[in-house]
Amino acid sequence: MIMKLIGIDLDGTLLNSNQEISRNNVEALKKVPEDSMVFICSGRETTDIMNILSEYKLKIPSIGLNGALGYDGKRKLFDFFFDNETVVSVAKVLSGMPIKVYTDKESYETDGYYQHLIDLFDEVGSEYGVEELNYELNYEKTINSISFKNIDELINIGLKVYKFFVFIPNAEIKANLVELLNEVEGVSVTESSAVNIEIVPENVSKGEVFGLLESIYNLENVTRIAIGDSLNDVTLFEESDYSFAMANSHEEIKKIATHHTASNDEDGVATVLEEIIHL
Repeated sequence: MIMKLIGIDLDGTLLNSNQEISRNNVEALKKVPEDSMVFICSGRETTDIMNILSEYKLKIPSIGLNGALGYDGKRKLFDFFFDNETVVSVAKVLSGMPIKVYTDKESYETDGYYQHLIDLFDEVGSEYGVEELNYELNYEKTINSISFKNIDELINIGLKVYKFFVFIPNAEIKANLVELLNEVEGVSVTESSAVNIEIVPENVSKGEVFGLLESIYNLENVTRIAIGDSLNDVTLFEESDYSFAMANSHEEIKKIATHHTASNDEDGVATVLEEIIHL
């Protein structure tokens, strides 16, 4: 029997513009046949993913932080984190920027993070519409983070650091930071929009999750399927046999996808799940 392993992004894909999973998408996920295994793969924290799924009584493996941490219910599947030296090096490159740090205990943010987003956009964000800022501000309201002043505070607690996130509404500044980050050993740099950078440990990516799950669950004769919309889904698409780009996807994602589907506000995921029965 051929097993279909289906990786689904969350924001902009499974979640609609109201940050909800539509009834049609929920019903489609609950009807996935026995020859298919679905997992959610997102840049969000794993606990955040699981909380969202639990609202809809969905029991699905949750892979968070772009593939750095995975859970199936209460069972930890894997985790990949930075060593302390790399944490310090990344924080040094990002110094002066509004930074989120995701760990095994809590998420943390630089002191005055929310206001810093607004001030930074006012200072260097003229090339982007204010909707980019508003989206980020609204998203941040859904995340409870602890403020910190210096990265040593987190290191001294003994935390595992899985991911850094930085909001940068300026293409030139962003390009310069990416160049500097690429010189730091042990990191992988991606993005989920034009105004951010996401930094995870080297060799961590959404695409790597397919192989990890195949090994953990002893899956054989696997057909890999990806559904997504943003640039941090690139590796998920590259490692899949079939990839479905949402109608609201980034243009680069649309270019590399093998198939296109409806938008996240038009039950695109449900449409794909119905289609792939015939693959």
